[in-house]
Amino acid sequence: MSEFKPIKIGLVGIGRAGYGMHLGEVGRTEGRFEFVAVCDTDTSRCEEFNKKYEHQCRIYSDYCEMLKDPEVELVSVAVRSPDHTAFAIKAIEAGKYVFLEKPIAISYKQALELKAAAEKYPGKLFLRHNRRFEPCYNHIREVMASGILGNVYQIRLRRHNYQRRDDWQTIIECGGGMLNNWGPHIIDHSLHLLESPVKSVWSRLRKIAAVGDAEDHLTIIFEGENGRMIDMEISGGVAIGEPVYMVFGDRGTLVSWNESELKLKYINPEQKLMDIKAKKESPPITASFGNPETLEWIEETIPVAPSSHCDTWHIWNHLYDAIRNGVPFPITIDEGLEVVKYTEMVKKGTEFEVR
Repeated sequence: MSEFKPIKIGLVGIGRAGYGMHLGEVGRTEGRFEFVAVCDTDTSRCEEFNKKYEHQCRIYSDYCEMLKDPEVELVSVAVRSPDHTAFAIKAIEAGKYVFLEKPIAISYKQALELKAAAEKYPGKLFLRHNRRFEPCYNHIREVMASGILGNVYQIRLRRHNYQRRDDWQTIIECGGGMLNNWGPHIIDHSLHLLESPVKSVWSRLRKIAAVGDAEDHLTIIFEGENGRMIDMEISGGVAIGEPVYMVFGDRGTLVSWNESELKLKYINPEQKLMDIKAKKESPPITASFGNPETLEWIEETIPVAPSSHCDTWHIWNHLYDAIRNGVPFPITIDEGLEVVKYTEMVKKGTEFEVR
């Protein structure tokens, strides 16, 4: 028997997020959650859900009817992106807790409406920025905090593949495009890795391989007031990708190609660097480039293993602790709003702007 009092979920949207992710993740929460209701306009999807789930859920085709179900404590919103905000607000107003898939909104105006509802009904809304709990991302933050790379001045984040995608995620009207797909996760990472208020933003959006009208290749560069730059790129049009993470510090570099190991090269932290100054005069013709100082390099490849055990599905454990035990949820509505703000900002004035 579970030691937890399970939170009973009504899931709306039985698709690649709801069926493909939420279902499996809840199964790993050791009884903290259970599905009691599922809702989709195509009820055959709900029937398929019940075939895979260990219990039989009540099936709804009408979302408002599911919201009347007294057993549903938490509504997990996994419908198409343009409907996220409206579905979340309806559930909040119905007295339910809400776990909202990304993107939390497809415009900043929508995001502000969501914030207003969250403030009117405090403690009800939780944002599913689950990649905040990626092991590689968290291990890299620990390496940065250790100081072995020195002052980190630039970070590159990449999510590359090549795919002639043709589903609704490629259509602007449906809320498609890489900015609403991978974008919320990597923008969220960027803003936290910056460790500073944003000073400036540069961006470029393009359509390369996908067959819809939404962007499938994007580059955003954030510059912080601390001088650090985050260069993030997400693409469905790159056949040979770059490392997922590259972190440059003034004493070393970190690279991760596959998110399972980190490659580091850094100056021995115990080495005190020589006190040298630049010289105007010409060096001897036999002199080498640089200076005679010998740097003591340490090179190592280590498995990704952050000190605090985490994985993307652990967001459910944080959700349980917030609802049942009153522990502050680690993702705030204001952090979610910042992501939507920059998503809208980089689309503005482009062919991909939502009008």
